[in-house]
Amino acid sequence: MEAIRVAIAGAGNVAAHLAAGIATADGYELVAVASRNPSNAENLGAATTAACRYGDLASFAPDILIVSVADKAIDDVTAAIGPMPPNTVVALTSGTLAKERLAPLSARNGIFYPFQTFTKGYATDLGCVPFFIEGATGQEAEILATLARKLSRSVHFADAAHRQQLHIAGVFTSNFTNTIIGVVQTILDNAGFSRDVAVPLLNQTLAKAAEIGAYAAQTGPAVRGDIAVMKKQLEELPEEFRPTYRALSQLIMSQHNIPYEQNQL
Repeated sequence: MEAIRVAIAGAGNVAAHLAAGIATADGYELVAVASRNPSNAENLGAATTAACRYGDLASFAPDILIVSVADKAIDDVTAAIGPMPPNTVVALTSGTLAKERLAPLSARNGIFYPFQTFTKGYATDLGCVPFFIEGATGQEAEILATLARKLSRSVHFADAAHRQQLHIAGVFTSNFTNTIIGVVQTILDNAGFSRDVAVPLLNQTLAKAAEIGAYAAQTGPAVRGDIAVMKKQLEELPEEFRPTYRALSQLIMSQHNIPYEQNQL
């Protein structure tokens, strides 16, 4: 049986990890990785994978084309790619865009969304990454789900409305959390502590929240309603971090029905 031919448009963080996974997936062949500048796509995938420009993708006649570019670039990229062969299934990796944005490429379109943060050069086990699939019809959805199952043990179906909520949850889970960790690192640096001292606390916080739920796991001055401690810590904080501390403390108190006045913090 011939391998299913896959191409990727994009050479960024998500594309790099998908290329590595698809290149070694049983029954699949990664035939091309395209970028506006082909040199950006070199060294992604297997040694036999071609690096090309977006406009060259149709010539490879892939069975599946995965478009993995920044949301703001999608219209320019689809214009550069142009119509694909009629049998090609085209999928977006976006958590926010609708599959219909790929209509200029093919009516056989869908979504291939990995719910994970990716950084080039930082290893990620795709087998643990949840993939969320949508297709123009059930046939396209199953074609994309079959590929996802070669990469991951966690494959799900989600329409655009549910995927939007998932992406918002992802922003809170990863992007905002990472920013808060950056604040922690700054505070520790300024106080002369090693950043490592916060790692056990971070690990325990995540483990507890995952096991018993964030509400039950919450501790600290806000859940106790200890206004005096919070006011003292606000005074100690650099000015740029005070609005975040204040907003999060007020959110904790609201969630736990702790009475307070807006002007107390």
